[in-house]
Amino acid sequence: MHGMLGLRSRLATIPLFKGLTAEELDGLFELCEVRKLKASQVLFVEGKPSDALWILLEGDVEVSRETKLLAELGPGAAIGELSLFNPTARRSATVTAICPVTVVRIPVNGFRKKLAARDLAALKVVSNVAQQMADRLAALNERLLSKGKKGLAVTRSELRRTVL
Repeated sequence: MHGMLGLRSRLATIPLFKGLTAEELDGLFELCEVRKLKASQVLFVEGKPSDALWILLEGDVEVSRETKLLAELGPGAAIGELSLFNPTARRSATVTAICPVTVVRIPVNGFRKKLAARDLAALKVVSNVAQQMADRLAALNERLLSKGKKGLAVTRSELRRTVL
């Protein structure tokens, strides 16, 4: 029981769950499944169906596409958040544990049911995802400005590669 309370309090600190009350977090918590991965274990593979949002609690993962490293992510990262919006989404990258990691899986079907019921917690999560996407777009715009026209072509291809 203590472990479950600890997990709930850790989830409350993750940006994706910003602004959720304890009751709202409890409602989402019922969907959550904790998994542990060993170093080099694959969380999901590029091209496979996207059926869950993952939250990285402990450890680091690498994100790659066609064997090219795109990013390294650490605790608090949301992985696969676009799967919340697209029922036919496929993973655009492979995510692999760099070291032992602990992740929380939130199945998109359960989340979408909450969203369809206008569950306030699900709506807040969607709002937080939208804010994160807006922040990424602003950072991308800054990169475009700093690289000029040639940078635009590079960044467009990078944008396509970085959508999980």
